[in-house]
Amino acid sequence: MRVRGPAPLLIQFLPLSLFTTYAFWEGGAPGPERWQTAFVLGAVAAVLQLAITLPRKSPTNRLILAANLYLLVGGLATVARQWRILELYGILKESGLFASMLLIGAATTLWSPAGYVGAVHADRRAVRVASLWLYALTVLALGMSLVFRGHSTWAAVVPVVALAISNRYLAHRLESRPGSAHAG
Repeated sequence: MRVRGPAPLLIQFLPLSLFTTYAFWEGGAPGPERWQTAFVLGAVAAVLQLAITLPRKSPTNRLILAANLYLLVGGLATVARQWRILELYGILKESGLFASMLLIGAATTLWSPAGYVGAVHADRRAVRVASLWLYALTVLALGMSLVFRGHSTWAAVVPVVALAISNRYLAHRLESRPGSAHAG
């Protein structure tokens, strides 16, 4: 049974949502202990999610993969007491998430047939072009997160939602083009 509608997209962002909800539950910036606990919770949720999504035939959403990488690094840094990594995350704030997206975006654009957009049944050249567009939008999201650093709605929520919508649009457009395996 395949779940349709917004539920799959919301479930994909569950580890990141758990992280932010726990970190900011009391309002204001979280203290070091709350921040570290949020990373551990987010990392555990990311591992569980990746265990479910990676074995599937369709590629894992690259934005989700990047968010999970961000949480895993933060969680592992906390458990391993790698304070410099956590200090870097503290300096970067929301921008660290977009830096992770840029790393995943570069790797998947270069080495994955589905590209950064995760389009499986499309022309490789078209996938590369769409992936570069999504990469450029991620660079803009990083810039926005730097400008609005510390203001989570404008530095994280708005850019993440914009990237998720852009990713879905680009992938859908590729897979519905004439010549793709899903074109009608």
